[in-house]
Amino acid sequence: MNAEQLKAACLQRLDQRVAEHPAGHQGKLAARYLIRARDGDAIEIMFEKGPRGPANLWVEASRVSAFLEHTDLCHRLAPAATLYAVKGANGKPVYGRHSALKSMRDLAHADLVCIRIEALTELDRFLDHLQA
Repeated sequence: MNAEQLKAACLQRLDQRVAEHPAGHQGKLAARYLIRARDGDAIEIMFEKGPRGPANLWVEASRVSAFLEHTDLCHRLAPAATLYAVKGANGKPVYGRHSALKSMRDLAHADLVCIRIEALTELDRFLDHLQA
């Protein structure tokens, strides 16, 4: 499965298993979702579906830190402390993350984890963990 096919399969799976975020999707670049955990808690996630980058999922770090300790999923931390740390060409601080995260209340300024999805089974394991 190539990257484009993987992203399409991930989007299909997300559409089947979770609800679209009230902010909606961001055109061709990102899909925003809300997952309902068994306890009823709503968990925001954002999936990068753009043609240039990998199939990345963004989620609040506190939701997945224990899960990631026991998996081999490729991921990176994106701490809130690094937001606005870089200045743009005009000298003003820039957000420093995918712009689709800015309209998500729980993710916009939180410590996040970016998980690279390399197979549909990895997405299923991730969703199973959040919905447990």
